[in-house]
Amino acid sequence: MTDHQETLATELALDAAQARLINLITPINQAEDRPLHLCHGAILSQDMVSPINMPPSDTAAVDGYAFRHADLMAKLDHISEHALPISGKAHAGHPLTHAFIPETAIYITTGTPMPVAANPDHNPDTIAMQEHCEITERHGKTWVTLPKQIKPNINFRPAGENIRSGETALTKGTYLGSAEIGLAAAIGQHTLSCMKTLRIGILSNGEELHDISSALSNPHKALEAKEAREQPGAAGHIYDSNRPMLNSLVKNDGYIVHDGGIIADHPDQLTAAMLALTEACDAVIVTGGSSGGSEDFARTAITAAGGRIDFAGINIKPGRPFAAGMIDQTPIFCIPGNPVAVFVTYRLLVAPALRRLGGGKPKPPLRFPVTCGFDAKHKLGRTDFIRVTLARPTPPAKNQDLPVAIPHGRFGAGVLTSVTGADGLLEISDNHGDVKTGDICQFIAF
Repeated sequence: MTDHQETLATELALDAAQARLINLITPINQAEDRPLHLCHGAILSQDMVSPINMPPSDTAAVDGYAFRHADLMAKLDHISEHALPISGKAHAGHPLTHAFIPETAIYITTGTPMPVAANPDHNPDTIAMQEHCEITERHGKTWVTLPKQIKPNINFRPAGENIRSGETALTKGTYLGSAEIGLAAAIGQHTLSCMKTLRIGILSNGEELHDISSALSNPHKALEAKEAREQPGAAGHIYDSNRPMLNSLVKNDGYIVHDGGIIADHPDQLTAAMLALTEACDAVIVTGGSSGGSEDFARTAITAAGGRIDFAGINIKPGRPFAAGMIDQTPIFCIPGNPVAVFVTYRLLVAPALRRLGGGKPKPPLRFPVTCGFDAKHKLGRTDFIRVTLARPTPPAKNQDLPVAIPHGRFGAGVLTSVTGADGLLEISDNHGDVKTGDICQFIAF
């Protein structure tokens, strides 16, 4: 973040807010070596260069018979014979133990190194699939009849087909998922240099919130809260769903969660909680109290803690009151308390910012066009995100080559059931008027 105080922009467009968040974040460049089995979800801190070819040698891609194609062609030219004597067998883990004999074939299984002749010019270069061959016994030898029209140089994987020695297998900033872990293992990397795993503080703000985890630590208190809620017009408390949901989102992205609990609507308490989290964490997410009303203290707590607000307000629905700032060098994300807004703004705004903070490469969400399968009012100048499922188009529907987006659950930023079971978000852009059935909009996959 810049050092000078700027006038806060009001209700930024989504892309402007995303760009501003990226500029706000300075990656944390702290690396550590980890054994491969502890690397899942980490960010690679340096390029990973392969020390070997993969595969290390020419390798059979099928079960069949390996031979030199020129040997078969020579026989066809002279005696119309398309059979070669079998001179050996090679299996995965047990390659041919003797030099390949020219003008013969060997049986070979998938994954086995191709045999090598004493003279490299006579190395086998082709494999015929076993189901295309016929085996016969003649004159005390076993012969394989090969397809007449087989092309040369097929059915084997050349050395280094996947990656060659000295090539970059994975680049710095790559998120290490299952495929990346597999690739590292395949080229013999038992230890990787990874970026520090971020520690993310989360807390909820609101007098009305009740901690569901208290049922584990204090069953009597949980029972009292349950009985109070069962009385009409009672305390007005609700269970806090935001922290458990954020806990899951943050862990799923590979970070460590530091739970700051629930803070009531007291500015001093919220400021103290934020300061404690900034000292222990690399970033802090606060849900609730970001709207700027008389009982919304999240933004003022940041400034009271000696921090500053970078921007407050985005022209989106849900999530309009989203704000971001900094206390010392720790980013603070203030998310409105409605559960759907928490889910949507985390995916669209917080997750990319955290990826950058952790040294990862930006990864825009997958977007593709779909057909709207409903009508809905929409305010020009605002970007809306509607939770939808996708269905196959039913001819003779307009734009029938595209999937059809159907609203999932009821509209509303507090309707969490509109997220559970949804396929993703339908993005109604700020320059789009009322939505009509058959309109084309962008879909963002979960």
